[in-house]
Amino acid sequence: MLKFFKDFLIYGTASVLGKLIAIFLIPLYTNILTREEYGAMALITACKGIIDLFSNLNIHSGIVRDYYEPNINRKELVSSGLYSIICCSLITLILMLLFSHTIVNNVLGIPLYYSPFIIMLLSIPTGSLQSYLSILTRFLKKPTQFAIGGIVHLIIQVGVSVFCIVYLRIGIIGVFLGVLLGEIFSIGFFGYLNRHLFTLHFNWLYVKRALVYAVPMLPAVLAGWIDSSLGQIIIGKEISLEELAPYSLALQIASVFTLISTAFQNVWSPFLYENYKNDGFNQTLLKLFKTIVWILVVITLSFSIFSKEIVLVLSNEKYIAAAYYFPLLCIPMCLYLLFPIVGSGISITRETKHVGISYCVGSAINIIALIIFIPLIGVFAVPLSLAFSRVFTFSYMIIHSHKRIHISFPISQIFLLCFVSIVCYFIQYNNLGIMPRTILFIIAITLFFLFVKKSFDVELIHIISSRLQKK
Repeated sequence: MLKFFKDFLIYGTASVLGKLIAIFLIPLYTNILTREEYGAMALITACKGIIDLFSNLNIHSGIVRDYYEPNINRKELVSSGLYSIICCSLITLILMLLFSHTIVNNVLGIPLYYSPFIIMLLSIPTGSLQSYLSILTRFLKKPTQFAIGGIVHLIIQVGVSVFCIVYLRIGIIGVFLGVLLGEIFSIGFFGYLNRHLFTLHFNWLYVKRALVYAVPMLPAVLAGWIDSSLGQIIIGKEISLEELAPYSLALQIASVFTLISTAFQNVWSPFLYENYKNDGFNQTLLKLFKTIVWILVVITLSFSIFSKEIVLVLSNEKYIAAAYYFPLLCIPMCLYLLFPIVGSGISITRETKHVGISYCVGSAINIIALIIFIPLIGVFAVPLSLAFSRVFTFSYMIIHSHKRIHISFPISQIFLLCFVSIVCYFIQYNNLGIMPRTILFIIAITLFFLFVKKSFDVELIHIISSRLQKK
């Protein structure tokens, strides 16, 4: 487990920096862009999520699943995946360009933002390739090069975006132009690092095997997009872009959880597939689960109870509603981060159809809840519906992992996490002052650390300390 957290920190550096910079850019966007522009940017970004799904068919997950398998020609495996993704992404780009006017005018309802939508479409093939090549770099176990590539990619993306918005004043088109140029750099950088894995040979059997693993998870990826983005599209079309802006800001602030999630996902697949046959793996899995949940409880409490001040620091009074949405978003964000762990049994046994089932049923719950609650409570229905969806998916994965690898994840910590989020929401909703909230925070965090200190695995601490001393 110690090695896992070491890799987590190394591989997560660029991702964490990216999310932090994105948060620090919020004041720039909210003060230069109008609420309508900010809402339109959220809509186009949400649309990109569903297009990305069809541009790669999730083939990369099937390729990396077999990366460590014996009797695999790794060069043919990687190259076959590369050519498949190039083909899928180019076909998707051509189709989207043909129907771009219909999508912008009739589906999204933002005819004034056609140009940024086109720039976003151009980033579809580059994004698919960049993602695939960066994943391969993680499997090469080159953390320093991975971090350098990610940081330079970030510098290019942010630099171009800020220059276009602040100096050229071309609006949200600059954001998507920065994304495109950053991805072009990454393709060259990560492609060079992995050049020894590329060959002209294409093996359809490897692609077929990858598709057998990946395609059953496509409904899960689609459902994930529905959970994360459908609510924004409904707000933008049925309510207004102005109302969408505060909710999108709350989502952006909630990306603090992806500081952990992105770094975690960078190391999870190599860690899982390389170690699941080791003795004591289930115990390691349980310790990882408990440790990460405790971290999430602290983050949820810290950010939720002071969400109003965070919103005012990052934006202005026009976006204050984001402070009420954020505590409710903490529940689905935390559960989503834990999906890879609680779904380990499904991934190990290759029964990925259950991933699709759990996501699809969860998304159906989300859609039904949106239809029922949006007319009643407006935008608040979106984070609540998302929470209902994620709770079902989380529960389904726990049950099926237990059936396959006989592991029982403790859920008492999850109840505590949900309780903290709900209490913080009511505190914000009732406009409790900063001093009472600070006192409550100090009391809560003190009790929390006293409890953790009492119940934490002391034996685990001794093991880690002795290993560190030996090194």
